[in-house]
Amino acid sequence: MSSFKWHPNEPPPEIETHSKAKLDVLRRYIQEYFDRLNVNPHREEFKLDLVDGFAGGGTFRDGNTDLSGTPLLMLEEAEKAEKRLNEKRTKQLHINCKFYFIDKEEAHTDHLKKVLKERGYRVDEDRIVVRTGLFEDEIEGILRSIKQRQPRAGRAIFLLDQTGFAQVELPLVYRILNELAAAEVILTFAAETLVNHLATTPEIIKAVSPLQLTESQISDLIQYKEGTGGRALVQRTLRNHIRIVTGAEYDTPFFIRPRGSRRALWFLHLSRHPTARDVMIRLHWDIQNRFEHYGPGDFGMLGWDALRDSSSLPLFQFDDLDQTHMRNQLLDSLPGKLYSLVSEQPVTVDAMRHTFANQTAARFSDLDEVILQLVGEEEFQILDPEGKVRSRSLKRLNSTDRIDLHPIPLLPGFSRRR
Repeated sequence: MSSFKWHPNEPPPEIETHSKAKLDVLRRYIQEYFDRLNVNPHREEFKLDLVDGFAGGGTFRDGNTDLSGTPLLMLEEAEKAEKRLNEKRTKQLHINCKFYFIDKEEAHTDHLKKVLKERGYRVDEDRIVVRTGLFEDEIEGILRSIKQRQPRAGRAIFLLDQTGFAQVELPLVYRILNELAAAEVILTFAAETLVNHLATTPEIIKAVSPLQLTESQISDLIQYKEGTGGRALVQRTLRNHIRIVTGAEYDTPFFIRPRGSRRALWFLHLSRHPTARDVMIRLHWDIQNRFEHYGPGDFGMLGWDALRDSSSLPLFQFDDLDQTHMRNQLLDSLPGKLYSLVSEQPVTVDAMRHTFANQTAARFSDLDEVILQLVGEEEFQILDPEGKVRSRSLKRLNSTDRIDLHPIPLLPGFSRRR
């Protein structure tokens, strides 16, 4: 958030539309995170570490009112979660969170400390850590602290709301996801800024070094941009590159365009866990058209808005009409992909979700519903973990169920549906 400026003796900056959208996503995600991971009524303690690597000063002005920035938002949602989750519990749950708020500007952290004190929070090393410095200089101590607190779970959410595209070294994200078993990273990435400045000059090569883009890769991206694929192909290639370098098995992109700007931001959720991906994609459907996506809803959709190509692509707004279109598209396109996936041996429902998660706007429940319809139409069959064929009229898939070809084979891509 370093594009905003805070000072302890001055009012906070006025918030912008795209920042409000990001705050909304983050707040909703943290709420869902606490709820999804604490369904067990017998759990007594839930540990989570929340890290804001570009914390800013803690508050914004929104007209005539103060609005909580990401540090306060994290603190507020942890407190609300404990209260909400304990309303119907006989055994009380303790939400045990530790917070790390980092910003390189001393004026920002001074403003943040002032705001925290005014709200009744105490800054210390035990629960709320505020540091002035670069995120990359603080990550060693943060990882060590999280592993000491959570030697097995390593449950953490890192918010890296950088300005631009290269303040966060992608190998650091890999380290986070590799060293902490249940870590997730939410990364802001100025995609259009990078695409606009692509060049093989020494200055650009140095500027993109945190992304681990080689000169050869930059040359390829430039060719893509100038060819028939245009920016859409560049953006899809960048997205795959980020996922590979960071080691994230799942990435869920939100696409943000600041009002009046042609420079798009990506709000990327990176994780190694299917549940985390599904929670985030559900927010797309809940929030709907706060964010822009172009393309079909089945496969190849989450590939960002392409400024040059968007006139020929449908705007996907995650509404009821889009859901109907997506389902119809999946009924046409999923059988061929599924046939290739299970042609040699059955695969579990969990493996199917893993394979298709990064390619579609569909929630896991959407994929399951389409597969159940295909099973009902005898295009595929479902086996339980012991290999027994389940009924064609089953209503729900289990993650351990296996998807298999129907005994009466079809040619790939053909359908029994009339």
